[in-house]
Amino acid sequence: MNNRFIIIILLICNSASYAQRLSLENYRERVLNYSLVLKQSKEEISGAIAGKKIAFKGYLPFLDVNANGSLDLREINTWAGEAGDYRNHTYSGELALAQPLYTGGLLKAKNKVAQSDVQLSYLNQELTLDEINYQSDATYWNVSARQALYHSAQEFYQIIKKQHDIISDRFTDGMISRTDLLMISNRLKEAELQQLIALKDYTLAAQSMNILMGLSPNAPIDSIAKISIFQERPVLLPLSEVLLRRADYLNTEINITRQKQISKIAIAKFNPQLNFHVNGGWGDTSRTIGRNPVFFSMANLSLNIPILRWGERKQTKAQSQAFLVIKELQQNFIVDRINEQLCGANTKIAQSESQVKIAIENTNLAQENLDIVTFSYNEGKASMVDVLSAQLSWAQAQSNVINAYLSHKMALTEYRKVVSEE
Repeated sequence: MNNRFIIIILLICNSASYAQRLSLENYRERVLNYSLVLKQSKEEISGAIAGKKIAFKGYLPFLDVNANGSLDLREINTWAGEAGDYRNHTYSGELALAQPLYTGGLLKAKNKVAQSDVQLSYLNQELTLDEINYQSDATYWNVSARQALYHSAQEFYQIIKKQHDIISDRFTDGMISRTDLLMISNRLKEAELQQLIALKDYTLAAQSMNILMGLSPNAPIDSIAKISIFQERPVLLPLSEVLLRRADYLNTEINITRQKQISKIAIAKFNPQLNFHVNGGWGDTSRTIGRNPVFFSMANLSLNIPILRWGERKQTKAQSQAFLVIKELQQNFIVDRINEQLCGANTKIAQSESQVKIAIENTNLAQENLDIVTFSYNEGKASMVDVLSAQLSWAQAQSNVINAYLSHKMALTEYRKVVSEE
């Protein structure tokens, strides 16, 4: 019965520990749920969709009510005259129905522009997601690295403290000189200072991590993954496939299409315009003697064909063509930039993998050297200078391997951003 109780307690503790663990994916989700920038991009999508619906309304007939009234202030005393008297006022009410029949391609182009705006808003949201994911990943691994550096500083301090205690006891027994004690004491203070600096850097990084997901800066953070955790190398994608995944490249294609429709909007005013109107109302629109208000109605079909605009149409086309060329050049620039980013990310991954391998080997050598030199000193076969040098090499090796792991994580993070990987 006791064994079962112990097993249950262990399972509960393990479950609680697992629940408190903050994985990279969980942190991403928390950041996305809080991100004000992402919420803003969602509102931009809603606005673009509303704009598309507004553009479609241009195809539909519209109905207006108009009312007018006037009063001649010079003869205000004759406001209410009898039959046969002069009226100094007019009034009318009108109901008007209008239907555009042909607008020279204006309405069609406006609807396509509105549709492009919706697509652009979704692509801008994808760009926002890529930026947020990159920022959250970089913040996460930076905290993990700062945490590892802080633990390394603590371990370094304990190594120096242990050696300091041994030397202090030997100095008390008169077995070594005061010079060795002063040297190790100085190194102990340096280790203490490094520990405080590492704690400060870790605290600042943790505060940024909390703020990014909407928590109090000093809130305790859950257990995060170690910087030395293994991550598989991603399958490197060719440029042609990456372009189809990148929102900024797709953005340029839509902008080119959108610019073509804007050009049609600019040219539409030089095309024939055909509109149909029906209106009717009741009132008195003239100052007459003894005339009663009447009902009136009218149907109107209007056609406008521009003839002479002194070359304005030609210049408008030239201007629109120039804007279109600019959009195409911007697309070429984006392709070059994405290609540069992709090549750079691939190179960084390969180089960072080599750096991690070399840094691990260097750490093992530094650890072995420190153990041998410390043992030799305790046996009286090495000097304090040798010990301090070995300690410094150990600390530098630990820092190098953590920074190498961080560089590798950042290279993978950058690659995921370049290929727009969720």
